[in-house]
Amino acid sequence: MKKLAALILAAALTVGSAAAITPEEAFPAKNTYPGYADVAEGAWYADAAQVCYEVGLITGTDTGFSPDKVLTVGEVAAIAARMNEAITGDPIPMATPAAGETLPWYFSYVTYLEKLGIDVPGPEKGATRLELLTLMGGVVPDDMLSPINTITALPDTDDATVLRFYNAGILTGVDAWGTFAPDKSLTRAETAALVARVARPELRESFTPADYTLFTAAYLKPSDVLFTNGTTAGQYLPYVQELIDGLEADCAAAGMEFNWFNTVDGVAFLDYVKDTALAHFGVTSKDGTDLYKNFDVQVYYSRYLDLKGNT
Repeated sequence: MKKLAALILAAALTVGSAAAITPEEAFPAKNTYPGYADVAEGAWYADAAQVCYEVGLITGTDTGFSPDKVLTVGEVAAIAARMNEAITGDPIPMATPAAGETLPWYFSYVTYLEKLGIDVPGPEKGATRLELLTLMGGVVPDDMLSPINTITALPDTDDATVLRFYNAGILTGVDAWGTFAPDKSLTRAETAALVARVARPELRESFTPADYTLFTAAYLKPSDVLFTNGTTAGQYLPYVQELIDGLEADCAAAGMEFNWFNTVDGVAFLDYVKDTALAHFGVTSKDGTDLYKNFDVQVYYSRYLDLKGNT
């Protein structure tokens, strides 16, 4: 009896300590990549397109890879279903329509995911970045998402699943500040990049979001358009802050305190910052949108200093 108990315990310990499946084990290369006529050598998504084809998660269309084609929720569901099948070994049952019945091509994939408790909204509509991450997050286990980044907050979401993918180096956002843009649509190239990073950890990216304090201080988002020529807050604010930092440095070198009424070449600091920024972006104040007209440089900088803990 003691011997039997020892064997059972040993077996339990063996199972409990078994190594989780790695991405390379789950997604081995099984197809020979033929290349795509519409994927140029050196294109930013070229390696991702190749990996996705080799592991069988994303193949081509009737016209090639179609990198700029926007994916539907059904197409994203098919990718997520294939990923789960590869990770778990649980096959996707392909439904057979009854006589006279026509099933949509995505039916089997959607049904497969829904049986896993994963909701698939509107398979025929265009997929958003959040919908892709929600579906992928439902099938990719945590042990495949070892963190290489330490991101605790993003400009536009605090979703735990999204942060998992950022910290694993799968996502880096749509700008230098790590903006997730949950409602933005997805192209095949963008999706391939994310999927390939799941399958091949060496493609994952270390990422530290740029300081977002200036946007918080200005009550603006990087994508906010400030001028009729399309100049955004993501372009304008860093340049304005660069000008202010330069004036602060000049004051420090001269042993004087920063004051908006100090002058540079006879021009008050406030006017210098405003006019120089307008000239840099080739606009005038008349070209400003309501967001620009409501932006006060002095109020912004005072709030910026408060947020940074300066006086």
